[in-house]
Amino acid sequence: MINTKIKNLSSRPGIYKFLDKNSKILYIGKASNLKKRVSSYFNKSLISIKTTKMVDNISNLETIITENEEEALILENTLIKKFKPKYNILLRDDKSYPYIYIDTSHSYPSIKFYRGSKKNKKGYFFGPYTHVNHVRYMLNLLQKIFKTRSCENYFFSIRKKPCLQYQINRCTAPCVDLISQDDYQETIHNSVLFLQGKNDSLINKYDKQMMEYSDNQEYEKATIIRDKIWMIRNLTKSKNVINNQKEMDILTISSSDSIICIDVFLVRDGANLGNKTYEFSCENNSINIILNSFIKQYYFDNVPPEKILVPEKFPDLKILTNILSKKYHKSIKIIHAIRNPYLSWIRLCQTNTDDRLKLISASNNKNDYFGTISLDLNYKKKINNVICLDISHLSGSNMQGACIWYDNSGMKKENYRRYNLNNIKSSDDYAALRYVLNSRLAKLQESNNLPDLILIDGGKGQITQACTILTKLNIKNLPILGIVKGHKRKTKYDRILNSDQTDITLMLSENSMRVLQSIRDEAHRFAITGQRKKTENKQFESKLDSIPGIGKVRKLHILKYFGGIQGVLKSSLNDIAKVPGINSQLADIIYKHLHSK
Repeated sequence: MINTKIKNLSSRPGIYKFLDKNSKILYIGKASNLKKRVSSYFNKSLISIKTTKMVDNISNLETIITENEEEALILENTLIKKFKPKYNILLRDDKSYPYIYIDTSHSYPSIKFYRGSKKNKKGYFFGPYTHVNHVRYMLNLLQKIFKTRSCENYFFSIRKKPCLQYQINRCTAPCVDLISQDDYQETIHNSVLFLQGKNDSLINKYDKQMMEYSDNQEYEKATIIRDKIWMIRNLTKSKNVINNQKEMDILTISSSDSIICIDVFLVRDGANLGNKTYEFSCENNSINIILNSFIKQYYFDNVPPEKILVPEKFPDLKILTNILSKKYHKSIKIIHAIRNPYLSWIRLCQTNTDDRLKLISASNNKNDYFGTISLDLNYKKKINNVICLDISHLSGSNMQGACIWYDNSGMKKENYRRYNLNNIKSSDDYAALRYVLNSRLAKLQESNNLPDLILIDGGKGQITQACTILTKLNIKNLPILGIVKGHKRKTKYDRILNSDQTDITLMLSENSMRVLQSIRDEAHRFAITGQRKKTENKQFESKLDSIPGIGKVRKLHILKYFGGIQGVLKSSLNDIAKVPGINSQLADIIYKHLHSK
C-alpha cells in the first residue's frame, strides 16, 4: 500500500506524516519535493541503521501539499508541537529565565531581579540570564558600584529613615531625599551603561569627574569615583572572549548513542550571558537533521538575535533565515562557522557541550563505568578499577608524578597520590614513571589491592617502562594501555596501544575512548595542579623588581593600577598595555618576563 502511495505522490512542496499500524504518527517532515523526499526513506542503500528502525514501523503515510517550502516549514513545526511524534526532536523548555529589570515608571527607578512576562512593563530589561546566581551577582555589583535602590515602591513610599542598605553603603537613600532626583537619574544612566557593556565610555566619564573633584580639592568625592573606576576595570578587563558582538546566539550540539545535548550560548549587549541547556533522547542522531528541527522549534518561540552561529550546515538554513527575518521584522543571519573569529567561538562553546554530554553519559552508566571497555577488549576479568599515571614538570624543573584511581562509580579521590621527584634527573620522564609506578604498585601489592588495568599517558616507550616494573614486582596478567596524543594534540586523533604496543584504537567504541580520555585528562589535571602549587611562590617571587626598564615609579603605577601583584600576574598583554606610561613594547617585555619560567 505504501509503495503505491509513494508512486502517486505529488512532486510539489508539502509535509508528510509516517503512521504506524495503529495510525499513530511516528514522524512529521517537510519537503520541497514530496515524492523525492519520501522515496528516499525506502531506499535501503541510502538510509542509516537508526532510520531503518523507524521505517520498519511505518504502515501508512499522509501528506499535505502547500504553496511553497516556507509554508511547509511553518506547518511542519505546528504539527510537531501538536502531535509530538516519537521520532521527531521535541523541544521542551518550561524554564522562565530571569532578567535584570530597571523600573523607569518611578521617579527614583529601582534595579531588581525579575522573572515573568515583559508586557506592559515600563523600563529596561537586561537578559535573559541563564543562571539565577549570575543575576544575583550582577545586582550585588550594581549596589556596590552605583548604590541604587532595590526596595519595592511601597516600602520606598512609607520609609521615614534610611534602611540598612544605606548603613552598609549599598544605597544612597533616595527614599529620605539624601540624594537629588537628578543625581539619582545620573546613577541609573551609569548603571545602564555598565549593563550594556559600555565600560570604556563609563570610565572616561568617571575620569573627568574625578579630575574635576580633584581640581576643586574635593578629595573625598574624588576617592569615591576612583574606587568605582577600579572596580569596573577589575571586573571587566579582558574576561569576555566573545566580545564586540552586540547580539548573537551560538549553538553547539554533541551526541552519543541516543543522547543529544544542545547548548544555546547568549551574547547580549556585548556581554556573554551564559547558556541554555537541552537534552534529548533521539533514535535518529544525524547532527544536521537534529539541528534543523531544534532551530525551527526554538526560534519560533524565542526572539532570535541578529546573528545565530551554528556548527553544521542544515537543510533549511536559507529558507529558515528568510522566515525568521519576516516573522520578527529584522535582518537575521544564520552563520555556519567555518572561519575565525566564529570558528574559535564555536570551538570554545563546543567544549562545554562535550563536557556536559560526558557527565550525562557517566551518570547514566554510573554503576558500570568500564563496561564498554571490558566488552571492546574482551578481557577475561571484568574491569572494576583503573589507575592512571602522569608526570608533570616545567621545562624539566620541579618534576612531580601523579597516580589517580577510578572505580566503576568514577573518581575515587581518596586513592589519589602525588610524588615529589626531586631526586630524578631533570626531564627523565622514563625514570620518573618507573619510580611512581613502582612506589604505587608495591603499596597496592602489599594490601592485595591491585587494579584491573593500568592506563599511562604515553606510547611505546612508557609502556616498555611499565612492563619492566611489572616484571620486577612479579605482577602477572595486569593489562596496560597507553594513550598517545593525537595529531596537533586533537583528542579525535588520540590512539590507544595495548601491552604489546599494538594500536587497538579501532577496537574501541566511542564511549570507551571517551572514558579513557577523561581518565587521562583527570590524571593530567591532578599532576599539573600539584606541580603548579609547588612552583608558584618560586615562579613569581619579585618578578617586577627584575624587569629591565621598570623602576620604582613604574612599578608603583603598575601595582596601583591592578591593585597588587596578583592582579598583575592575572592580567593579559592588552591589560598591561593600558597602564599609563606603559607602551606596547614595554608591556610585551613585562608580560614575557612575568610568564617566563
